[in-house]
Amino acid sequence: QRSMSIHARGRYGFGKLEYPLFPSLDYDKFETIVLRNSGNDWMRTNVKDVIATSLMEGSGLEYQAHRSAVVYLNGEYWGLYNIREKVNDHFLDDKINVDKSEINLLTNNAEIVKGSNTEYNELIDFISNNSLAVSSNYDYVASHIDIDNYITYQVAQIYFDNNDWPGNNIKFWNSPDTKWRWILYDTDFAFGRWWEPSGAETNDTLLHALGLISLQNWSNPSWSTLLLRKLMENTIFKNKFINHFADEMNTRFKADNVRNHINSIANSVSSEITRHFAHWSNWSNRSPYWQNQYMLSSYEEWQNEVDKILDFTDNRIPSLAGHYRSYFGINGMFNLNLSINNTDAGSIQLNSLTIESANWQGEYFDFIPVSLTAVPNEGYEFVGWQGSINQFDANATLTTSQNANVQAIFQAIEN
Repeated sequence: QRSMSIHARGRYGFGKLEYPLFPSLDYDKFETIVLRNSGNDWMRTNVKDVIATSLMEGSGLEYQAHRSAVVYLNGEYWGLYNIREKVNDHFLDDKINVDKSEINLLTNNAEIVKGSNTEYNELIDFISNNSLAVSSNYDYVASHIDIDNYITYQVAQIYFDNNDWPGNNIKFWNSPDTKWRWILYDTDFAFGRWWEPSGAETNDTLLHALGLISLQNWSNPSWSTLLLRKLMENTIFKNKFINHFADEMNTRFKADNVRNHINSIANSVSSEITRHFAHWSNWSNRSPYWQNQYMLSSYEEWQNEVDKILDFTDNRIPSLAGHYRSYFGINGMFNLNLSINNTDAGSIQLNSLTIESANWQGEYFDFIPVSLTAVPNEGYEFVGWQGSINQFDANATLTTSQNANVQAIFQAIEN
């Protein structure tokens, strides 16, 4: 079951496909789409890549929207596909509203997809030959790389246990008005591989991303881990990296949230699995290798494969938090309890998170400085912090190993 790209060509009458293929997007014109067979997850769950990439909705990462579909070719049933945006300059033009003629799009070891790699190679040369522990050197790199985007991208790939990366499936881009940013795509290896024994949730993908171990012998050559290794020389970057994982651990990557996300996507295709498997299992009888070594053939087997992803989700965070503590030499974690005296009056910016609820609780790493900013709504003013922080300044930093209780106090502005 081949994947297929569909291109709108002006010479055929229309230069774009104009249809709301992806209801979650705020645009509905596409130059290219892909009918994807799920890659290495074909005839397994058929939705691993969709589950992983769409979990990052709202993160600020560029990723492919998706919509599952049943496909017929010339009237013949051809099974379940996932409609995806194609990752190219048109994709960025549509998604970011960046003129595609000005985009530099690179893949893997700065190989050119579109534009030029000169600027990026010069940046890597600077990074290779200078210490990023020096503030001015780090600031120079941060002026060319979208640091928040890069951290979000790395933290996601590490959580997913995607070890068909970072030496493969990398695309990144910039433009005259945009720093270098990374695109999340092709995450079929996420949540464990079908040929591996159980226990993928314990894989130390953090060390893999840093080039200190190799979960696949070919998948993290030194060029692919250089940027992260060098950025880790800088304390500001290191703390942002650790805190961003903690932010995601306490929200997006919480087991219940990911489990609900997995079930939602699996349920959306479950009614088609039996027919899809029956069609392609019949084809595979001509190839005993594929039938015996790779392909599932029943709904029950498919559900078992989905359950493996759910099991990964249930156990991933405790294991991964341990990897972070081990690598960064952190002894433990503390509970952070935040509260707002009046949620109509304002919110709290906690690192990368916006906290708007009256009470919120999360776990953070000992002695890694946590950033807190009180943000009053219109008509209100911030009065001060109470509890483990006592100050009037809206910007606060909490560095501790003790459980902390912090309340933001707002009041109405008197006329």
